[in-house]
Amino acid sequence: MVPTQRFTALLFFIAVVALVAGFVSQVRPALIALDVLAGFAMLLDAALAFGRRVQAERHAAAIFSVGRANPVTITLRNRSGRALSGVLSDDPLDDCETKDLPARFLLPAHAEVHLRYEVHPTRRGPRDFRGVTVRYTSILGLVARQERIELPAHVDIFPDVHAARSLELLRRQGRQDARLGSLRVRGGDTEFERLRPYQRGDEARHIDWRAFARRDDPTVRQYQAESNQNVMFALDVGRGMRGTSKGLSSVDHALNAALLAADVALRGGDKAGMIAFDDAPRTFLPPMGGRAGGRKLTRATYALEAGFAATDYHAAISFLQTQVRARSLFIIFTNLLDPRSAKELASALRGLLPRHLPLCVLMRDRDVEDLATAPADTAHDLYVRAAAAEALAWRDGLIRTLRTSGVLVLDVFPDDVTPELVKGYLEIKARRLL
Repeated sequence: MVPTQRFTALLFFIAVVALVAGFVSQVRPALIALDVLAGFAMLLDAALAFGRRVQAERHAAAIFSVGRANPVTITLRNRSGRALSGVLSDDPLDDCETKDLPARFLLPAHAEVHLRYEVHPTRRGPRDFRGVTVRYTSILGLVARQERIELPAHVDIFPDVHAARSLELLRRQGRQDARLGSLRVRGGDTEFERLRPYQRGDEARHIDWRAFARRDDPTVRQYQAESNQNVMFALDVGRGMRGTSKGLSSVDHALNAALLAADVALRGGDKAGMIAFDDAPRTFLPPMGGRAGGRKLTRATYALEAGFAATDYHAAISFLQTQVRARSLFIIFTNLLDPRSAKELASALRGLLPRHLPLCVLMRDRDVEDLATAPADTAHDLYVRAAAAEALAWRDGLIRTLRTSGVLVLDVFPDDVTPELVKGYLEIKARRLL
């Protein structure tokens, strides 16, 4: 039993009467009567509140997505003959933020109510639900009964598995996403597929002038993209990827982008594989096609977390070259901390050419860029700004060096990786670079 605000107000009133009784003796009998009445009301209210009146059930998916709002519904049932008014709270999950909790409810007699809240995970991994706590006021409102209901359940938090489902919904609706651009993987100019209306950005050499003349509408020839090609995602899980952006780690941003790009590749007929590495290769999944390949990719990334080891790019690239012989698109997700690691990355990626096509995805740091452009009021601010500018300068130099040597580079902020990577993959397929 928990005292309520009404009981607290009653005690305050009794305290005021007791204060007055200290100076006016005639008030003392009224104080005694008030004490007896308050004690009797408290005991009566507690007796009337005795016994369990609420049943609860939790409804939640077995898999949550990191960085997404995952709904959870609690169903409360009133087993008593009177209406209950109170508040519900669920035990929090580790590394998760909740919205709409605690939740207030009004539960009629012998009825049920559904309370919905959202869970926003910030890290992947297994989690366990425990119990819910329900607190409702008694008849007189002097005490509140608190019931603890154990509802054990297990949930696995994966990378963002809903992004691919959203992409498929857009495909079925025949729509285009403004951030991802065209969702259609178009080919080069070898195998004709169909005629379609002209869209901004189409090459003039693909215009079918005869169809244009017949239809009196710009028409272009669309060609099929090559399929059954390999796309390997190489994910750096070293200490450089421990940074966070908008509540998610760099590894989570990279995984979300990799899984969505892999879904696009698999649906286009290509094969997708993955390797996670730091100072040595950690997890390797050879290129596979179809839905089974997508499911294995998702399961393989379930427990990946960035560690404190220094990244060895040469070891990872050498391992990939021995495991994947056929020409492949290697997409490397990493974040650079110093010029030495930048030189090692450039040397390792150049070793992939010309047999393979490397695409390096670099995570930009908003904090460093903000420091480089922040106003400098003191000498200390000038030193900080100069250091940030120097870090950006060698980063830009690395990007120019990589592009000059033939390596494709995607230099984006972590929260923009997913749409930019999908656009990059579609462009590679359209230009037949692979």
